[in-house]
Amino acid sequence: MEFIRARTQEQIINRQEEIIHACDVLFSQSGYDGVNFKAISKMTSFTRPSIYNYYQTKDEILLDLLKREMLHWQADFLDIMNSTSSMTKEQYSISITKSLQSHDKMLKLLSILFIFLEKNSRVEKIADFKKTVFRIFGTINESVNKYFPNASKKAKDTFTSVLFPYILGLHPMTYLSEKQLRAVQLTGMNYTVPDFQYMCYHGILLLLSDL
Repeated sequence: MEFIRARTQEQIINRQEEIIHACDVLFSQSGYDGVNFKAISKMTSFTRPSIYNYYQTKDEILLDLLKREMLHWQADFLDIMNSTSSMTKEQYSISITKSLQSHDKMLKLLSILFIFLEKNSRVEKIADFKKTVFRIFGTINESVNKYFPNASKKAKDTFTSVLFPYILGLHPMTYLSEKQLRAVQLTGMNYTVPDFQYMCYHGILLLLSDL
C-alpha cells in the first residue's frame, strides 16, 4: 500500500498519535528495549520508512509519550489544587506522592530522560518537550504559592528546582530490575530496596522544611 503523506496539521497530529499509542503499548509491555520502528510498523498503518517522516529515532517517540504522561499528571495535580483550599506540609507531601505513584509510566520514562531520550533526539524535539516541563514547573510554583504563601521567594524557587531532580533519582533506586536484584543478592550484603512511597513522602517533606 502506497504511503500518502499527511497534508494538514490535523493529519500530522493524528498520525503521530497513532505512532505514540503503539510506542506506549510496546513500552508498557517490554520497556525501552521493546520499542523499535519495526514493532511499531506492525501495530500501525505505517511502514518502517514512513515513520521517519515524523520521528528520526524511537527516543523522539518516547519523548512525546513522556510529554503526554506529564500533561496527564499535571491535569490530575491541578484537580487536587482546585478541590483543596489549604494543605499542611504533610498533606502536600502525601498529595504529590500519591499522584506520582498513580503515574508510574511517567516516572519510568523520566528515569531515562537524560541518558537516552534527550541524548538521541533532535534539538527541536527536546525544545518542544522542555516547553511542557516549564509549564509543569509553573504548576508546582502555583501550588507552592497557594499552600505556603508566607514562604520566601527564594525558598519557593529552591523547592521547585530541587523537587524533580529528587524524583528522577528516586525511582530507579526503588524499582530494581531482576538483574539488579540478583546482583544485590550476589554481594551477600543485607540490603533492602527503598520503598518509593516512604522515600518520596519523607524526601518531599524535608524539601518543604524551609517553606
